[in-house]
Amino acid sequence: MTAAAASAPQSQALLAAPQMIKAPPATMLVRVARTYGVSPIRQMREALMLSRGKSKLFLNEYFSAGLYNPELSWTEKKQYVGARSSWDLNAMMSPSSLNGQKTFVADKVMYTSLIRQLGFRTTETQGVFSTMRRAGNIPTLSSVEDLRRFLVEQAVFPLFGKPQSYSGSFGSALLDRLDGEDIVLGDGRRVGVQAFCEEIAREYGEGYLFQTALQQHEALSEVTGSAIGTLRIVTVRDEAMPRVLYSLWKIPSPKAMSDNFWQDGSMIAPVDEKTGIVGQCRIGTGPDARDIETHPVSGRAFKGLQVPCWDEACRMATEAHALFPEFGVIGWDVAMTPEGPSLIECNDNPFHSLYQLAFQRGIKNEDFMPVFEQVAQRSRDMRAYRDEMVDKRKKAQRTGKSG
Repeated sequence: MTAAAASAPQSQALLAAPQMIKAPPATMLVRVARTYGVSPIRQMREALMLSRGKSKLFLNEYFSAGLYNPELSWTEKKQYVGARSSWDLNAMMSPSSLNGQKTFVADKVMYTSLIRQLGFRTTETQGVFSTMRRAGNIPTLSSVEDLRRFLVEQAVFPLFGKPQSYSGSFGSALLDRLDGEDIVLGDGRRVGVQAFCEEIAREYGEGYLFQTALQQHEALSEVTGSAIGTLRIVTVRDEAMPRVLYSLWKIPSPKAMSDNFWQDGSMIAPVDEKTGIVGQCRIGTGPDARDIETHPVSGRAFKGLQVPCWDEACRMATEAHALFPEFGVIGWDVAMTPEGPSLIECNDNPFHSLYQLAFQRGIKNEDFMPVFEQVAQRSRDMRAYRDEMVDKRKKAQRTGKSG
């Protein structure tokens, strides 16, 4: 974006949702055939078989994961999951019949308020725009006029705005500062205050949060810049305490305001869950995917970087998971700040395709499947025990006996 374009007020501030994914064009099949020596017929046959099997992969997921690669065995390819199978895997570990807290953790106002009250480090919600609800002692802005007054007179910048109940970063915006009648966004664009308020009211009247934008830890910002790239730490319920299963680093594109991987230029890297050491960074998907050794702006290397405060981050994620023992699996978005790790979001349906992109390995591998099955069995045991206790109490009520 040119300096002139960045300084001119924009008509839209919020990050648009990604376009509906279309089937890969025929040119994709030809490109793969020429590069990997895999015929279009074989590509389509494999994709069809994986779509009908337990992987439930859509055609675009087959290509984005690079499953046409002849170096992968058929067993390895079947270990990959698509969005549908990822959801099934999580539902197996966190069945809805056991868990009534899914709606609660998806509500960013309630979730953030709870964990702050219980002593976990997280961001502060400065205000909530909503025409449908109130937010207790958090200022509720129910009209365009209320929102404008909040931004001009009360808000402490920088702010990060995001929809109340959606995931995936769409609808979000980093508000760097107020400059006269304009809001300067984190990517340098400008939008008029009035236009921004009207956009929020038009698109997210049911709920939109304004939270204090966190500062990234120096050890990471020296590599990636100031935009927060959160760590995705996935925890699973164990017998005594939840534990970390895997972790990765979502690295934002230099021109992005958030770290969601579907944004052009975003990067992703595995992180050793025991040591916090960053592995090989990747950029792009499918035939465009490639290893990237250094950040395109800073020139600093990714691989071998020690994530700061790693032990504290893992401890915080597992202790937060213990607040919700009915969940078999949770994906935490953790920001590393100068003060230490901060829990940003709780994902009860972590998108395991991120693991597959970062680690170049299917999530249903021989190391993880025994863990998933143990977690699922524990969920079944918890549900059976709960049903047993309910039946026992009902029987006691009928017979007039207690205990």
